[in-house]
Amino acid sequence: MNLLNLHISNFRNHKETDLKFPLGGAIFEGINGSGKTNLLESIYMLCTGRSQRGAKRSDMISFGAECSYVEGKFGAENGLITTASVGFSRDKRISMNIDGRPIQSLSEWFGHRPVVSFGSDDLMLISGSPEHRRRFLDIVGSQIDTGYLDALISYRHWLSCRNHLLNENIDVIQCETYEEKMAETGAEIVIKRKEIISVLSLYLADFYAEISGKREKADLHYEPGFACDFISKNEWKNVFYNMLRQRRKRDIQTGYTTTGPHRDDLCFLLDEKPAKTFGSQGQCRSIVLSLKLSSVNCIEKYRKEKMIFLIDDAIAELDPQRTSTVFPLVEKRGQVFIATPQVNVPLSGEYLRCRVFDGKVEVL
Repeated sequence: MNLLNLHISNFRNHKETDLKFPLGGAIFEGINGSGKTNLLESIYMLCTGRSQRGAKRSDMISFGAECSYVEGKFGAENGLITTASVGFSRDKRISMNIDGRPIQSLSEWFGHRPVVSFGSDDLMLISGSPEHRRRFLDIVGSQIDTGYLDALISYRHWLSCRNHLLNENIDVIQCETYEEKMAETGAEIVIKRKEIISVLSLYLADFYAEISGKREKADLHYEPGFACDFISKNEWKNVFYNMLRQRRKRDIQTGYTTTGPHRDDLCFLLDEKPAKTFGSQGQCRSIVLSLKLSSVNCIEKYRKEKMIFLIDDAIAELDPQRTSTVFPLVEKRGQVFIATPQVNVPLSGEYLRCRVFDGKVEVL
């Protein structure tokens, strides 16, 4: 899947911007605050319906404007061209369309235009809370398998229902119904997460070895919400269902569900030590980049198609030796869009080179 052209109106500091892209992608150069990151955000919005920075839609509307609009044409490897558009206003109305057809649900939108984003904020994958790492897993999983996204949406719904019931005069039969639904959908999530992590960990070790010059070894471990040596999905479902029942009294006291996939975590290791504690900022940045490159490979492995890779400033913050190693790894990872103050290494791919300033784009 490739982005052929992009149109944005009243998006952040871009009033009107139209760009056409080659298959390689684009390089957006400019100082901080010029609007280059906003271009990546608009592309991510078209692919996922949300901001990779976690911004509210109202924050993405230009100052003084009442609504924003983003449209892109995407070309598939079979030659099919699809137009996706998103419009949203300050009064929280939103319109999402594919080829002019209104889209009503996130599952209809998400994952059809696979994308991976890498930016400075992604260091939170190592230093931040488990929520950051679960969100990463969920985005990868949802782009690989729509069944994963459906299970995730359903699990969160039944989890919310159970948590609400824990704070009321609890109805045991109703609670058991919620727990059974959580066990069913939770099993789908955990089985897929284990599969994804097993693939990611292999890629990550190889990418990090290449970026670091084999000076260190990086690894990735899954830390599930509860320990369970299971073989099958049905086995995990039964164990989780029984555990929810056993912990019900405790959960009533806390007012929320204390175990399950919503408590899962990942652990990044550097030479068998926690990277969060022992890794330098450069090492952690290299681990996260390795993880993002791994997720590109992982999604392509399942989807059997090229994807879009967005890189925001983060490579420019690596030391020169790592930077010279990273760019050859990044190139040809599908269609690549890079936002950076300046590219200081030669690029072999076919890129649209742009200078960005004050929300305007000049093609070089």
